[in-house]
Amino acid sequence: MLSELGLISLLLAFIASCYAIVTALVGARRHNDALVLSARNAALLVFPLVLLATAALLVALMTGQYQISYVWSVTDPSTPDFYRFTALWGSQQGSLLFWNLIMSGFTAAAILFNWNSQRRLMPYAIAYMMAVLVFFLGLVLFMENPFTRYWLTPDNQVVQSILAPAGTLAPSAIRLADTANGLNPLLRHFGMIIHPPMLYLGFTGFVIPFAFAMAALASGDLSTNWIKATRRWSLIAWLFLSLGLLLGGRWAYDVLGWGGYWGWDPVENAAFLPWLIGTAFLHSVMIQEKRGMLKTWNMFLVIFTFSAVIFGTFATRSGLVDSVHSFAQSEIGFPMFAFWAIVTLISVGLILYRWNRGELRGEHQFHNLLGRESLFVLNNVVFVALFFAIFWGSFGAPIVSELFMGTNITLGAEYFNQVTPPLFLALYILMGIAPLSAWGATALGRLGRAMLVPLALTAVLLVVLFVTGVHAPAALLGYAIVAFAGFVALYEVYRGTRARHAGLGEGWPQALLSLFARNRRRYGGYIVHLGITVIGLGVIGSMLYQQETQQTLAPGQSLTLAGYDMRYDGMTFAVAEDGRSMSIADVSVLQNGATIATMRPRQDLYPDMPMTIAGATSPFPGTDDFYVLLVGWNDSGSAATFKVYYNPLINLVWWGGLVLILGTFVAAWKTEPLPTRSRAEARDAQRVGATA
Repeated sequence: MLSELGLISLLLAFIASCYAIVTALVGARRHNDALVLSARNAALLVFPLVLLATAALLVALMTGQYQISYVWSVTDPSTPDFYRFTALWGSQQGSLLFWNLIMSGFTAAAILFNWNSQRRLMPYAIAYMMAVLVFFLGLVLFMENPFTRYWLTPDNQVVQSILAPAGTLAPSAIRLADTANGLNPLLRHFGMIIHPPMLYLGFTGFVIPFAFAMAALASGDLSTNWIKATRRWSLIAWLFLSLGLLLGGRWAYDVLGWGGYWGWDPVENAAFLPWLIGTAFLHSVMIQEKRGMLKTWNMFLVIFTFSAVIFGTFATRSGLVDSVHSFAQSEIGFPMFAFWAIVTLISVGLILYRWNRGELRGEHQFHNLLGRESLFVLNNVVFVALFFAIFWGSFGAPIVSELFMGTNITLGAEYFNQVTPPLFLALYILMGIAPLSAWGATALGRLGRAMLVPLALTAVLLVVLFVTGVHAPAALLGYAIVAFAGFVALYEVYRGTRARHAGLGEGWPQALLSLFARNRRRYGGYIVHLGITVIGLGVIGSMLYQQETQQTLAPGQSLTLAGYDMRYDGMTFAVAEDGRSMSIADVSVLQNGATIATMRPRQDLYPDMPMTIAGATSPFPGTDDFYVLLVGWNDSGSAATFKVYYNPLINLVWWGGLVLILGTFVAAWKTEPLPTRSRAEARDAQRVGATA
């Protein structure tokens, strides 16, 4: 019954989505509120229907319904409940269903929150959101159905079918339960319960601003209404996508066993590309809100953010790239590519139509290069340059070489490590300068005076780094540029707090809290900048100063790396509850003869593959990592080979992620209406606001 329940729910959701598209467009064209209301109700119905289908598949996974092919392919009788749950998105079919669940949830929420305030945009926004759902629901129903079942034919052959004849399931269920595949060992990690959902939330979340932008083009309402309706949705999508990227890096660091967190893998890059364009979009729409400029540019940015989401989904699911992160090659490649191309062309066509009619002209002009508008545009240019550089290295060069040269040219990490650092440093420079400039014209002298304190703090940091042994010019330059951006963020928060303290007589803690409460978007953005600064410092340290060694040790012997000793204490062999064999090394990390940490790096042997689990500890709390891999051993454990890394500042990458999360929450949090004040207080606040 679970298979029938899931299948019928998906079919009803598909029908409701199609109905919503037609009635929304007809209702908008005829100005028929009843039809638009009917479209809204149909669109809202899609989420509970997809939720019901997802619940049916989840129950099947948790209860071991192996006659359902998806359950058989991703679990086995020994799979723990935790991994049965995460198996919902552990393979292609289930992950597509999960994608539809999140997308329909975002759609329902966006409709409910914006129904009363954006009635002119809603019919077209509903039509666009439902069109995306129709496509992805169609993929699940007709090409990648997770409810396909196994059954036995009269001649005892196992066959797959969506609808199996009655009375044939029990024998196949018993037979298949003994031979079920189980979840890929690489996915049996705690991060897998968080990493894919975060990415999917980020991907699907960006569909909302795209749909409202297209609704603005279709309806002719080209004011900032669509931006106001989607600003928080964009921030939420950006936050989830950021979290997904960080958690993916942590998963790679813990599970893949190569001592790093980012390898410029094509699938990693496919998730990073929409983040780049989405970040450019978040900065650029502020110019339209403040100055009425860049209307056409913002439309292109939101379209290409959505386009990057769809292309990334296509690349990881079509067999276009070969990666540890990607799904198996399937037949959905061409439909996804066609959908991506058609939606992109239609969207660009709408922009050109409105642009030819003169409806996307800006309300102001750029005054000089140092104005905040100009610096934000430069920021956008760098983001787009990064996008194309990474896209070319990940997809462009392999595809072009395959089509025109008959060979697959793959650009490895060396390409990305040469091309991207100058662009990232340019972003940090702009991230430091732009907050100090003003809207409109900015005098060079004024900007220079505003930079004095952050530059002085940066100079002090460079002296400290040089004294403590950092002499490489590349490292000093990188640290200086990244730290400057962070000092600017801190200085701007300090300036605003000081202005309130001096102008309104507030205590320092109250002044700080009031500053954030009254302008969450601006000062939350500074916290985000600070988090990205911390991440940047961690990336520089872990890339430029990583040390590694590999040695074979007998129990009691030690190796030395970066001033620390690692002693091999012995080997333990065990069998886990799920049947995998574990070879566990006991090691101690010592400094000046004193033990500061113990670790147990291991290898888990599954029936189809081994998996290396690293041991990691932070000798210097909160920043560096001593990272140990068990590479090999003899049968008795009297000799074991270890590969050891010392990763300076690597934990700043994860700490910076936490700061980024905090800043995004602050920026997205709804600002409360200001309380009524006396005229004198209002004059003081206005004066303070000019400096804060």
